[in-house]
Parts: sequence; C-alpha cells; structure tokens
Amino acid sequence: MVDDGFAILKVGPGLTFALREALYGLDMIAAELYPDSSRRSLRDTMEAVMRSSPDNWQKYYAGSEHEQALLRHFSYSDRIRYYWPEAAASAAVDALLQQLDGVDIPEPLIAQYLGGLLVKVRNQSVAPRGRELLLAAIGHVMQDYIDACQG
Repeated sequence: MVDDGFAILKVGPGLTFALREALYGLDMIAAELYPDSSRRSLRDTMEAVMRSSPDNWQKYYAGSEHEQALLRHFSYSDRIRYYWPEAAASAAVDALLQQLDGVDIPEPLIAQYLGGLLVKVRNQSVAPRGRELLLAAIGHVMQDYIDACQG
C-alpha cells in the first residue's frame, strides 16, 4: 500500500486480529496446562458477548449458523474487535492472563498454539510467559507496518 502512494495505513484490524489470535492461542495453552480449571474459555465468553449484541457483526456475516460462528471468531474483517472493551470480554482476558501470570510456558505448547513466536522464545528475545507472548504477537504485526513505512 505504501508503494502505491497510500498515506494512511489502517492498522486497527490487523493489530486486533493479532490480538485475538494470540489470546486464543494463550487460551488453548491455559486449557492444556490447567485442564481442571473452572475458568470459562475465552472463545466461549466472546461468543456469548457477540451473540448478546449482534449489531457489530450480523449484517457482515452471512451463511449458516456454523459459518457465521467461524466468521465471528476468525474473519479477516475482524468484527470481534468491537467487543474487546465489553466488561465480560475484558474480565475474561484478565482472568486468562492472571492464570498464566508467572508461568513459564513450555516450548512445545508455544510451538503448537503460537508457533510464530517460537524463534523469539528460543533466542530469548521474548520470555515464554503469557503477557510477554501477547505483546510480542502484536509487536510482530506492528513491525510489518513500521517496515512498510520506512521502506
């Protein structure tokens, strides 16, 4: 886009897509580490939040109920981004990060659920901890925009 003369790059959906991707990966990791946890999965929480207030996604996602559910969580248009500030969503993210606080996440789980960060964990530029992995995932996408603007 920069090469084509666009002066403004819309980074919001790209960054919030990375946020969702990393949070869902951390949620899967937490489920592996704590299979008996009573914490509700982040995806289940986000599904309930989005279904209770469909204005931000309903007119954008067509198809069967299953297809709409996939789009709510994984669409590149990233309509889920409008729901992160909701109290239930914010509380679910906080609970997830608190559950992983102080935990060194094993490399095989990082490889499985956050594979793009494994090299940074192995070279010790990112600690194998939840919050650090989350910030690194977003930073990785931000770097793409920074590189494009400097090129």
